[in-house]
Amino acid sequence: MNQDLLEQIVKHVFSNLMVIPSIYINVDKSKSLMEKEYLLPDNIPFDVEGGATVNNRVWGCQISADQQEVKMLLGDCTEDPNFPEYALIVHLKDSPAYGVYIVNNLKDSNVNLDAMLAVTMDGTGWLECSTFLQSTFLAGMEQIRELGLGWHKCTNYQKEYDMLLSFINFHHDIFGEKE
Repeated sequence: MNQDLLEQIVKHVFSNLMVIPSIYINVDKSKSLMEKEYLLPDNIPFDVEGGATVNNRVWGCQISADQQEVKMLLGDCTEDPNFPEYALIVHLKDSPAYGVYIVNNLKDSNVNLDAMLAVTMDGTGWLECSTFLQSTFLAGMEQIRELGLGWHKCTNYQKEYDMLLSFINFHHDIFGEKE
């Protein structure tokens, strides 16, 4: 697997959703997935020092066209404000789901740590994507963006929420918890 290519794909996807900054995105013609209108009541719980639990935000949108439906859930996994972390689930109805993870280094925008793109058939068993699957996912995300379909706040997203939590655990199993 080409790690540099993976990091560029992950960075591109999060930039297009206006989750991380990019000089290539026209902010006047784009809308962030992190808009208040997409904020869901669910949270992602994280244990922090001292035994406390922090609940980070989750946003979700869906796009429907021709009896197809794509749902996207974005979870804020940030524990250190200098390194914002995000997990994204993209699920086309009746198809495998993709999970995308990024740790964005605010001090050096050319360095992304722990980038991951994975796929699941059942929402629990995750596999890191080969270069072929990475390119397939990227092509699908580009097609969604180019179609310019209207996003709506997610409904009936429990399956995707469970996938999001499962994917975050998979990522942490691979890269380990940050200390």
